[in-house]
Amino acid sequence: MEIKRIHDEDETFQQFLTSQLRTFNDAHSMHHREIRNADVPVVQLKVEHDGEMIAGLFGSVYWGWFDLDRLWVASEHAGTGLGSRLLEERERLARELGATRVKLTTFSFQAKTFYERFGYEVAGVLYDYPPGSDYYMMTKRLIDA
Repeated sequence: MEIKRIHDEDETFQQFLTSQLRTFNDAHSMHHREIRNADVPVVQLKVEHDGEMIAGLFGSVYWGWFDLDRLWVASEHAGTGLGSRLLEERERLARELGATRVKLTTFSFQAKTFYERFGYEVAGVLYDYPPGSDYYMMTKRLIDA
């Protein structure tokens, strides 16, 4: 038995590993099995001004969670309430799609305090990742008002 280092990126190798992990997960988790071929709803919101994209949001709903993957606001529009409006609309749509909770990740140099203002709590942190910064997983329970 020999351990070999692959020096060039090998997509076939990566797909093999992904396939093996999915097979294992499917055998041990009905949730993984059920989601494989499911139509996972997504939420995509964009904001344009004078024909230019100035903000956007993307995420998906599965297992009762909204997974907020990306939220971006152009720096010249930061502090205008645009990010807040996107989060509020995303919460409304996520509820409509059956989400009861939200998860996201952010770096300490990004938007941790912004999310905390909306009720997000730190569920986990990787300190000094990347060096000099921290990486946060945050969650929020969606409660109908």
